[in-house]
Amino acid sequence: MEPFSRLAGSALSSAVFIFLVSFALYSPSLKHSFVWDDVEVIAKSNVSFDASNIVDVVVPVVEKNKKERYYRPVVYASMVLDSALWGVSPFGFHMGNSLMNAAAAVLFYFAALLVLRGLWGGGGGAAFLSALFFALHPMHVESVSWIAGRTDVLCAVFFFLAFIAHVLSYRSLLFLIVAALSFSLALMSKEVAVAFPFLVLGYDLISRRLGRKSNVLRYAVYAGLLLLYLYLRGRAFVNIPEMRVSGAGEAPAAAGALGVYLEYIKTVLGAYALYINKLVFPFDFNAFIASIPPGTVYVASAAVVTAALAVLCAVSVIKKENVSAFCIFWVLLTLGPSAIISIFGIASTPAAERYLYIPSAGFCLLLGYWIFRAAERRRYGRAAVAAAVLLVALYAVFAYQRQAVWADDLSLWADTSIKSPDHPLPHSNYGLALSAAGDSEGALREYTIALSPGMNDSARGKAVTANNVGLEYLRMERYPEAEKWFRRALEFDGGYGRTYYHLGLISYIKADVTGSPESLADAEMYLKKVFEHYYTFGRANLVLAKVYLKTGERGKAVGEAKTAIKSGLPPALLKEAEDIIVIYDEGGKDEPQ
Repeated sequence: MEPFSRLAGSALSSAVFIFLVSFALYSPSLKHSFVWDDVEVIAKSNVSFDASNIVDVVVPVVEKNKKERYYRPVVYASMVLDSALWGVSPFGFHMGNSLMNAAAAVLFYFAALLVLRGLWGGGGGAAFLSALFFALHPMHVESVSWIAGRTDVLCAVFFFLAFIAHVLSYRSLLFLIVAALSFSLALMSKEVAVAFPFLVLGYDLISRRLGRKSNVLRYAVYAGLLLLYLYLRGRAFVNIPEMRVSGAGEAPAAAGALGVYLEYIKTVLGAYALYINKLVFPFDFNAFIASIPPGTVYVASAAVVTAALAVLCAVSVIKKENVSAFCIFWVLLTLGPSAIISIFGIASTPAAERYLYIPSAGFCLLLGYWIFRAAERRRYGRAAVAAAVLLVALYAVFAYQRQAVWADDLSLWADTSIKSPDHPLPHSNYGLALSAAGDSEGALREYTIALSPGMNDSARGKAVTANNVGLEYLRMERYPEAEKWFRRALEFDGGYGRTYYHLGLISYIKADVTGSPESLADAEMYLKKVFEHYYTFGRANLVLAKVYLKTGERGKAVGEAKTAIKSGLPPALLKEAEDIIVIYDEGGKDEPQ
């Protein structure tokens, strides 16, 4: 492995090289647009990312209903920073993701260096190769190229830093402060960080450090921080969500509780198999994994693979093959939270490629270590070098090519609707992308597919798609058809608040054309219903302000316009709201345009 050992050089030069390679690989994403959730969360939000809200995000207000799913204040703070630096610019947010990813790769390099030196006695070149694999691993594309995917990247930065500080705390207990702070920030970035105390427990066990008296303090600190995190999260969030069985369907009622739990176990095992397959063969991509593969054969193979890895880990400990044991433990442990997600109704999909970001670190370390160990044997030396070069090249090519799919919504959903043809959401989102590109016919085609009976969508999903059909007809100024589809959306789900806004808008347009007082009354009724479902909805406040202008209630109009501005509006609508306030609240005479 002489080529990689020469490349590694000093630890500092290796770290700089890893950083530059990682950043260069993802430089194409700097030209990409907002995609998927980014559009609603960033592009269409003007007040969400406000530094004054950070305290309330860290210590959320107690909610009895606990409707929220995610407690990630550090991610919010990173969005605040990007917004302050770049405004609503995709370039700036992508720059943030790329820099954080490069930093994570560097921190993983130093973590790998500590593990290899502590458990093997050497391994500068192996740590470098492992970090290079990590920087190039194709399954990281979703986490880096998608701005909303930064949760895993940001968590990894603090997760790796916490691990480094924990190992160094055996040299000086002062490093425990860094470990505790980093662990806290990792927890507040993503839930997978709950694995950290168990990971360092495994490392201490394998490295024969578990019996040290100072560990009582270390684990007391980690346990205390974990309990504090659960308390803060539990103020407004559900710590243990409702379970569901994804992919294989619900267990038959006759099977009872045992049958239900067997389904959960099968789903978790299936998730493990899916993730391990993607770690080892990271060349088959899908941004929307709609279900865990069902079937007895798949579940049986999943059980065999997972059990084999567990046995291999135990055998490695017995044979004092400590690096292998720790790496396998890392993979199995950090995959646990992601596999368990498959039985909870938390995310839009039961599995996702971005969940592999932190688990892949254990796999990359194992891969780099095994290749270097093989190279120590003269007969395998050339083959080991060839394997390393081939993997680096394949990883780089596939990671680079995959980024093109995340360039914009049109590319993403065109690819995803082909790979998940039997799920409605990719088709619905592809319809939205086609609509934004001006292809109304294509958009309506995809919406029709999403609403077809075979899709088996939820009531809310059908309502969202029907609402999108109505919006398409609204853009085409085919108002009767738009109104019909908005009403159909309410038939699917009467609690979908956006549809009330659109019905209010349609009624206001009808009143503006016909002068009908009945239409104005309908508009007011529908717009008020919006706030039964949303705390804030600036667009609804603005249209309601216009309704009050037409009914001569100028005081109410000004109040709604002020609320609209406070709630958040895009620039063009913001100007309309400001005009209403200036003209009617400050004594102007001209009608707002």
